[in-house]
Amino acid sequence: MIRLWCRRCAGLGRSLKVGVALVLVCGGLPLASVQAETKIVPAMNVTGRYDTNIWGRPAALLGPGTQLSDFATSTGGEVRLLHETRDLEANLAIGGSFNAYVHNTNLNYFNTNVRGYVTLDRWVDQYVRGAQLQIAETFSYTPETPGFVSGVRETVVSNDGFFRGIQGFRANTFTNTTSVTGSYPVSRDLVIEGGYSFGLRRVGRIQGGTTPGVSFFDTNTHTWFGGPRYQLTRNDSVAALYRQTFMIQSRAEGGRLFSTNLVTVAGDYTKVFQEWTISVEGGLTFVEPAGRTFPSGTIRITTKPERDTVLRVVVSREGRPSYFLAGGATISNIGQVGISQRLHERLTVDGNVSFGYNELFPNTNQTFQNFTGVTKLSYKITRSITGDLTYAYTNIKSDSSTLDYQYSRHSVGFFLRGEWN
Repeated sequence: MIRLWCRRCAGLGRSLKVGVALVLVCGGLPLASVQAETKIVPAMNVTGRYDTNIWGRPAALLGPGTQLSDFATSTGGEVRLLHETRDLEANLAIGGSFNAYVHNTNLNYFNTNVRGYVTLDRWVDQYVRGAQLQIAETFSYTPETPGFVSGVRETVVSNDGFFRGIQGFRANTFTNTTSVTGSYPVSRDLVIEGGYSFGLRRVGRIQGGTTPGVSFFDTNTHTWFGGPRYQLTRNDSVAALYRQTFMIQSRAEGGRLFSTNLVTVAGDYTKVFQEWTISVEGGLTFVEPAGRTFPSGTIRITTKPERDTVLRVVVSREGRPSYFLAGGATISNIGQVGISQRLHERLTVDGNVSFGYNELFPNTNQTFQNFTGVTKLSYKITRSITGDLTYAYTNIKSDSSTLDYQYSRHSVGFFLRGEWN
């Protein structure tokens, strides 16, 4: 446990101890359930961490005397609802936590998140044999917006278009993504795939004072895609894809609305085995009103999350919204490698490296770079309680006409989680 030796820290230390005690004591409680096909999974977590840059900006862009680094404790919980019937399967998690700092007590905050999906394959199969349908939802509120969202052993990997390495200054931020995807079988080997997603990002108060040339952009996105997929063999398939994203933006501090349109035409090859999947997409993306065309594509390699060794590799070049420093579109270049190894029945080590290189429109010599490395050691203390030790390194570099800066950030801490499944 991190011991904070100061009078002002005493309250934080006591709350941290109480949170740890609650997690440990509740480990003996039985799992609550509503009915046979419904399961409620409660979880609690306690975190202590040291962060060398809680503001997400270099010291030169903060007021004199501002405390750049700080200790923080967090206590929170989550409730996950698993529901399965003859027609559907649902997985919904709602959580939140209170975060308190030692020195910058005025930055204490409460963050919330919602994520989940509903699979309706069995329901639509009654009407169209082989059809598929899924609805997914993610929502979060936090003043510490991450640049990347990824997890090596996640069963559902987020495809949120707002997290592509662009990481702005500390600001109250709401993000929401709702998506509907499905497929319709035309014949035994041919299906039509398609979907729609709505994304929303809103920025409230910027913390740490205003900086000339720095703006956030409130963003709405509407994305729809579709195309045929042909099953070459049991494991191999090819597809032709059309994807269009329409964005509406305005400066968070107020201003006129403006729009950007992204259109992608691509081909896809996917190979699925029992233990791993590889998907390769390549094509062209058109950007309006910039009048720009550039090659785009994605390579994704994943293995099953329950294996002892799990690998996740993603390399992509895509058109995505730009919501910090400049509005409109960005050519987003991403590389991510994540490895998780179960060393023992109770011990697991994870490593994740991400690099983002975003070229901002209309002048693509304006760039935003983000390098993030995260390592985590997880130990299963009991059947229900897991303890983690984590270290994260981030290096940010902005090179734009509005503002140039660079800084590094280190974060180390522990994470104690109890989940009664």
